[in-house]
Amino acid sequence: MKGLSPKGTDPKTMRRHYSINSNNQLFIKPPKQKVSIPVRGRFSIDKNNQLIYWLNEPASWRRLYNLPSKVSFIGNWKLNSNYDLELNLGETKSQYKGERLILKGEIISTDSDTLTFEIITHKQGLSPSELSRSRFKGTVPEATHIQIIKLTGSWQADEFNRIIFMIKKKASPDVITLEGSWQINQNQQITYTYEKTDLKTKSKISNTLTFQGFWQLGSANKLTYIFKHSSDSKFDFRAQIETPTIYPQKGVIKYRLGIGIREERPTKEKLISLYGAWKFSRQLGLVFQMDYGEGEIKQIEFSADISVTQRNEIIFSLKDTKGEPLGLDITFTHSFLNKLDAETFLRLKDFLDKKEAAIEAGVRIPF
Repeated sequence: MKGLSPKGTDPKTMRRHYSINSNNQLFIKPPKQKVSIPVRGRFSIDKNNQLIYWLNEPASWRRLYNLPSKVSFIGNWKLNSNYDLELNLGETKSQYKGERLILKGEIISTDSDTLTFEIITHKQGLSPSELSRSRFKGTVPEATHIQIIKLTGSWQADEFNRIIFMIKKKASPDVITLEGSWQINQNQQITYTYEKTDLKTKSKISNTLTFQGFWQLGSANKLTYIFKHSSDSKFDFRAQIETPTIYPQKGVIKYRLGIGIREERPTKEKLISLYGAWKFSRQLGLVFQMDYGEGEIKQIEFSADISVTQRNEIIFSLKDTKGEPLGLDITFTHSFLNKLDAETFLRLKDFLDKKEAAIEAGVRIPF
């Protein structure tokens, strides 16, 4: 029978050539076949983040070409220059090393510890922009299938402050890097905007990812962004405090950091501004309350050393979580303290009066 494997060879372990066309349809070229054949089915991801293709073809047809009901692909994930999801195949008994499977679509979610990618498989040859317009109108062309590829791992920042996703693997993780700069939106959340090129129309399609989370000031040279509902994902950015002395009425903390490594592209410096309101904790420490929109308020608590200047100003020198200097001083005037929180001002005044001798000598008071 045509297409049967040589005697003594397991048809399920013979190497085949694989490819995906511009419509996200899988093509397989079995041994001794002159051309690749389109195969109906669907993609999925297993618990080890391997790409799986389930064939939706009759058993008699699969026997004709010695094809199994399920194909598992072994390889390494990446985002290509057009922000499509690409799997570079490794060498196994059923696939050739170096072949690439490119899934064309877009990232639709960066929630928790996942990267979720949407692909659209269709037969009419519609371009992505035409498909987007159809979906906006509430219509999906016939023979069009939307599939979700969800990779698990953790979101991190690399040593150059770029956003990366570490895909869990048995051996070592695959690293997906979002090249370029990220931004902060009006709700003080990190966003990343990228452009894709429609290969058929050559038009540009823009997509913005939003990372849900909140900020922490972990140490003098580190700015941390904690993900919501995540145990593994967070961004630890290497940063420097832009203004070491802050007057609380302005309600802003500024950091400076650089993003990028490529020699042909200069490192981009960013000035990060975190907006909030300064308040006192019950222990007379300081709290920085930040509004993340939709009624969500998060606060960063600080311990501090207190000192008084000759100009009758009270300075809180903030400490990090390990009790080390954060490199950030909050300077209060008596009038602003009284206006901000009269009760706390009286408690603080009583505390400082008891330390009058130390204050006159300019001694810093642990607090």
